[in-house]
Amino acid sequence: MQPKEVIKEFGSTIGFNSLEINENGVVHLFIHKVGNLFIDEKYRDESGNYVFIYLLRTYEHPDGDTYRRALELCDYQSNEEFLVNPVLHKDQALGFAIKHSIDNFDLNVFRKIIEKLKGLQDRLGGEVST
Repeated sequence: MQPKEVIKEFGSTIGFNSLEINENGVVHLFIHKVGNLFIDEKYRDESGNYVFIYLLRTYEHPDGDTYRRALELCDYQSNEEFLVNPVLHKDQALGFAIKHSIDNFDLNVFRKIIEKLKGLQDRLGGEVST
């Protein structure tokens, strides 16, 4: 399933029947108690086409301990279903990102990714703000 179809289907399940990717290939959603969710459907590298999904939350004056905990939550040696990377945006928004192949991207996978990202954010403890 193409990312555009998955996003449209996801939008209809949460009451946004017109949820679509913008002209830059990105969707930004603020979800109450979850955070700022971004989906970039045009992510490409030498190994293929991907959808890049990341979830940001605001951290007031993050310190070295906050950054360390974020890195620890991205355990690269675990056998997790998704490889998670930390994201820092404008020195206050911290997040987690997952790059997933569009070849097997569907609504079920998308929901799992959102739950994974939300779980990591909940463990890190950032504030959900617009």
